[in-house]
Amino acid sequence: MKSVFLTLACLFAALPALAQSANVDVEVTLEAPGASCTFTVNSDLDLGGVEKPTTGSGSVTINARNGSRSASGAVLTGSGTVGQVRLLGQHVASYSVSRTFPSSLTQSSESLSFDGAWAQSTSANSGYSSISASSYSGTAGGLGSSFSRYFRFGGEVSGITWSDTNGDYTGSITTSATCN
Repeated sequence: MKSVFLTLACLFAALPALAQSANVDVEVTLEAPGASCTFTVNSDLDLGGVEKPTTGSGSVTINARNGSRSASGAVLTGSGTVGQVRLLGQHVASYSVSRTFPSSLTQSSESLSFDGAWAQSTSANSGYSSISASSYSGTAGGLGSSFSRYFRFGGEVSGITWSDTNGDYTGSITTSATCN
């Protein structure tokens, strides 16, 4: 009997140990990048200096499309600059930009009428087209792409008379963008 036991003991010793197993799950969540946009102000709108007319009324204008400056019934002094913002976006399929112009520029309790104008382009320096509405919508390349759009601001200050107080008349143009 000893030899049977010894044979069985040797046989079990030669067998591999019983293996244990465990499963580890692998998971990954894929998401498309979200659309994002940012505005950068490249320049504020500055209609520059104007000598008041001695009689009647005058106006000063900056063309939003080409940045040219002109006056009627008044004399331009110094220089002015067209206002410009840059809209940058990534992963954007469509976007909408809106603006609100002030109806007047003020200094203390006095004001001058302001009629704003704006234009858009894909280039910072050329190719601007006028926008007649208070908002502008466009398309971009979508997922995996980036884009730039430029918006210029100009307009006309009118009703300038000799009796208006000297000094700076100011207002704010408000812009916002939605990107999808």
